[in-house]
Amino acid sequence: MSSVRHTVAEIAKLGRVLGVDPADLDFLATQTPSAIKAFRDQISDEMSGRDVLRMQRVAAAVKLVPKPVAALVAEKALGPALAAAVAGAVEPARAVAIAESLSPKFLADATVLLDPKRAAEVIARVPDTMAAEVARELIERGDYLTMGRLAGAMPESVLWAALPQAADRDILQVGLHLEDSSQAERLLNMVTDRVPGMVTAMYAEQQWADAISLLDLIGPEQRARMADIVAEQDDEVLDGLLTAVTELDAWDALLPVAADMAITGLQRLAQRPVMHDPATLTRVSDISLAEGLWLDLLPLVRHLDTAQQRRIAERVLAEDDDALRELIVLASPEAPTMLPLALSVDGEPRTRVLIILEGMPELDALVDLLDSGHHDAWQTLVALTAELPERVRKLLVVRARTCGLDEVASALAADV
Repeated sequence: MSSVRHTVAEIAKLGRVLGVDPADLDFLATQTPSAIKAFRDQISDEMSGRDVLRMQRVAAAVKLVPKPVAALVAEKALGPALAAAVAGAVEPARAVAIAESLSPKFLADATVLLDPKRAAEVIARVPDTMAAEVARELIERGDYLTMGRLAGAMPESVLWAALPQAADRDILQVGLHLEDSSQAERLLNMVTDRVPGMVTAMYAEQQWADAISLLDLIGPEQRARMADIVAEQDDEVLDGLLTAVTELDAWDALLPVAADMAITGLQRLAQRPVMHDPATLTRVSDISLAEGLWLDLLPLVRHLDTAQQRRIAERVLAEDDDALRELIVLASPEAPTMLPLALSVDGEPRTRVLIILEGMPELDALVDLLDSGHHDAWQTLVALTAELPERVRKLLVVRARTCGLDEVASALAADV
């Protein structure tokens, strides 16, 4: 889902370079965002290389006239397109000096066509007041594409000047249109105090799809921080996110985020009505297995109630023996979660798990990770004493005694 939104953004950028309506480029929708970006870069390089001598001649002429005259020529004769092209060929300090005599509207028009790779030194020298004026003009136009394209080339001083001009919803849109997605964390680090406002805007304007797409652009630490902030919001905000994730089938984006959330956030997530819907839990399980997100699901499982765990266990236990054995091995660091999950079901599925456990060479390590903090798991195992394979029971007895659970050990040791 989020990949589609990034592709749409890249098509819009390509349309800007080519001067065509992005709708005319819909045939590229099957391509990856990176492929479209690479194609756009090739076109930009070709166009810039073709005109380089012409731009150098214009730039040489600009040097010969006073700055106010050069500004007047740029605004009245060259126009924003040519002025943007020349900017990278003029000495940076002089280019900025000329720009100071231009109107914010003209600067914004030229900025739309500015190549950040060729004008990086000019952008780095832009005064704070000019950055604020141009940012205000672009935001009023809703031109997030231009702002996102240039944000990565801006030093922090310029960004600090521009950010106050953006509302919380605007920052989200700029993040989605960043030219270099690796800059998303940099941007979010600068607006950490505004994340709650961004979350409120996402809810108020139903921009959850955009917010979920943004998660793809930031690292685990930032994702978890954003998720924890969302989890602190009112119930209707959190429910709005979960409903959107369900409707967009975007659990593949949310599960890795949930895995790094604080315990309080995971507990709130587990308690929401959406997470009690059997169809949702089955879908979450399907995606975790199909997308290699099994380990991302387990931290959330620990905070689900018995009925929720049983629904997930029923789906997981539908896997064949080889697949189930692999899942158990992968989950060994989460043994206190995995065992209650596997034992939350009754009858043949539970017996099947126990048989698989008995034949696993990794069983010693798996059982050893049970700790005294999970008494419910121990009580479940005690209730199943008669069903446990002998080797499993012996290992559990040793572990229970190590944990100081003498009564549990005695119960498990009956008839051993």
